[in-house]
Amino acid sequence: MKGVIMAGGKGTRLRPLTCNVPKPMVPLIQKPVMQYSIELLKKYGITEIAVTVQYLSDVIQDYFGDGSEFGVKLHYFEETTPLGTAGSVKQAEEFLDEPFVVVSGDALTDFNLQSGIDFHEKNESLVTIFMKQVECPLEFGVIMTDEQDKIVRFLEKPSWSEVFSDTVNTGIYIMNPEIFSYIKEDAVVDFSKDVFPKLLADQSPLYGYSAEGYWSDIGNLKQYRQAQSDILNGDLDALIQGTEIQPSVWVGENVIIEEGVKIEGPVSIGSNSVIRSGAHLGEHAVIGSGSTVSNKASIKRSVLWDGAYIGDDSELRGATLCQGVTVGTKASIFEDAVIGHNTVIGEEARIQPEVKVWPYKRVEEATTVPQSFVWNEIGAKSLLRGHRATGVANSEMTPEEASKFGAAYGSLLNQGAQVLVASDSNSFSQVMKLSLIQSLQASGVDVVELGQTMLPVLRFSVEQSDAKGGIYIRLLDKNHEKQLIIEFFNEDGLPISSSEQRELEQVITFQSYRRVAFEYVGQFETNHQLEESYIANLMEHINVEAIKARSIKVVLHEESSSNHPLFQTILEKLGCSIHSLSDQVDEETMRKTLLEYNADFGVMVGESGEFISLMTEQGHLVSEEEQLMLFIYMQLEKGLRQELAVPLYGGSALEEVAASYDKTLIRTKTSARAMMESEGTVQMMSYDGSYAIVQLLDHIVGNKQTLSEILSELPVQSIYKQEVTCKTQQKGIVMRKLLESLKGKNVELIDGMKVKHTEESWTFIVPDQERGTFTVYAQSTDGAHAKQLAGEYIEQINFIKQQTS
Repeated sequence: MKGVIMAGGKGTRLRPLTCNVPKPMVPLIQKPVMQYSIELLKKYGITEIAVTVQYLSDVIQDYFGDGSEFGVKLHYFEETTPLGTAGSVKQAEEFLDEPFVVVSGDALTDFNLQSGIDFHEKNESLVTIFMKQVECPLEFGVIMTDEQDKIVRFLEKPSWSEVFSDTVNTGIYIMNPEIFSYIKEDAVVDFSKDVFPKLLADQSPLYGYSAEGYWSDIGNLKQYRQAQSDILNGDLDALIQGTEIQPSVWVGENVIIEEGVKIEGPVSIGSNSVIRSGAHLGEHAVIGSGSTVSNKASIKRSVLWDGAYIGDDSELRGATLCQGVTVGTKASIFEDAVIGHNTVIGEEARIQPEVKVWPYKRVEEATTVPQSFVWNEIGAKSLLRGHRATGVANSEMTPEEASKFGAAYGSLLNQGAQVLVASDSNSFSQVMKLSLIQSLQASGVDVVELGQTMLPVLRFSVEQSDAKGGIYIRLLDKNHEKQLIIEFFNEDGLPISSSEQRELEQVITFQSYRRVAFEYVGQFETNHQLEESYIANLMEHINVEAIKARSIKVVLHEESSSNHPLFQTILEKLGCSIHSLSDQVDEETMRKTLLEYNADFGVMVGESGEFISLMTEQGHLVSEEEQLMLFIYMQLEKGLRQELAVPLYGGSALEEVAASYDKTLIRTKTSARAMMESEGTVQMMSYDGSYAIVQLLDHIVGNKQTLSEILSELPVQSIYKQEVTCKTQQKGIVMRKLLESLKGKNVELIDGMKVKHTEESWTFIVPDQERGTFTVYAQSTDGAHAKQLAGEYIEQINFIKQQTS
């Protein structure tokens, strides 16, 4: 007895599951549907198997190969055009030279084939159809048999008025080779519509075998998910992959389940998956191989294919996620929703019940999706957010994506141009850097790799060299979620402009990458001495010997993911005594350590080395507005520049301080590019932490003052700051409504909306360029009034959001 697996179906009713894979390859509990058919045939000794394929046939053949891995021998017969169920089997006529069993490659059953074979041989049947009783027979071929089980009536997909039985054709047949005389060659022929009616008309031996056991044709998305539950419940007599670590919980190889995870079986977890602390896997959760379920995520009655990423505090209820789907923090996906391959669901997005999202879409953060969409993208974000590309590490931001960005950036530069590339020391950042560099070279761009360093070193090196651009790669820990960031800079070391960003997006969108002839591929070199040049430049503008003689004590905390000793190296060169704090440190720990160590000040360094937070020797955490005032004051004291750039949210007292030094402040937009452009250099204390630290050391020693004493001499200003979430698509209407409500008032429209109440008080509303937020700043004579002013506009924003949602 030989076998036939019909595996040419498109599975149209299962879309978007079948947009990228044929229905026989749709996974059921860690293996494709068709694998269950192979295992069933093998169980009954049928190992010589013909496989008819048509739609995405290479996916099937690449996975199963010749069948030897599964203990069978597969012979493929491919339809160039659809030939129908019988027409496709006709192609294997020469191979099928003895009785054979026909099964569907996209249905699920555990029928006893041997009992059916015995029935077939006993009745000397030409064709035996396996039958099953079902509740709703409308989608199947309805069968009526006589007392001897011979089929006397057959009707394909009847209406209720035509239904004469609840017994249906399961699509599983036992046939003798003589059946081929009823099938025309190279013609569209269907067993149910064409062949079986002929057999009835000729009174040929056509029998129906009433099979016992499980059967599902997986005809729609609900049945697909139900089939997963049926397997987990043991309704199907089949082997479940993995080790049963507790009752009804099956786990594949190399799975990491952290402490504090709650699992309620039945559940299946595929190999190489990670389930983070606090996650909850409820009944009938299926987690595909290589997936990550993050902290406090909750998944119930949902199916995840391989490579899914589920962010912190996300909620999945009765959903199906195809391969490579990324779900952002606090997102929700509800009953019967289906998300296509490689789609990204943004943070706090909400996918309503029964919504289908087709592959390769992006749902923006805080967006509610009430209906299915195929072509458009709901709130589709740009590939870049400002001057940087950002996404979940190895989920959204993969080496393949890095390669695209490298090729696109290189394509915008002249052939032979030089680009400096650096990264933090994280191992995944190194992987991404290598991928990106290779694409840059393939576009004809020369690359100088600076190694592992901080972002200000790269910017300074680009500014001081003949390079035409720079790229920095780093990992950011955002709410326990690892975000990979690629930042792009122009030949002046400035973040690329909005027009350059659009050009970069267009190259990626239209895949218009430049590929040079192999002999013109860009050169590669490493230069890890540029960091030394950066440090030498810092030392040129301070009194190094005087600082060394003072032996200043510093408590230093650097974000763990940066893991680069730049600040430590600089402080050691200046003779400082350093007490380093590792891992996550809160304000109180820093204060306690600083006072015990009797340090001169404490400094907390941000992930990329751009931003720092200071703490005085008395344990006072310097506020954002105090630090901005301090940086401006130190520059004025040094007299390094005639004009100084200040962001629009900076307090009014800054002008008073500048006037006392006969200097001018330039009020700029809040972005780093705007500030650096206005000041004419990338080396600014607000964006270069190590530059700020050496200037502070020089000032403390030169003026023989403590940090507290310096701050006490500066004007006091009360500024309140608060962020307000807002969907990106609502930002425009919020700004318009706010502006309409401010008619007749003193309003300045630069980088947002600045409302001047009096000479000493104002409110500044800034829409974030990258995220779904507004930042509201307010200044007044005292903190309480500043908070009140900000609160009034925050209340207005929330009201407009509510009215327009």
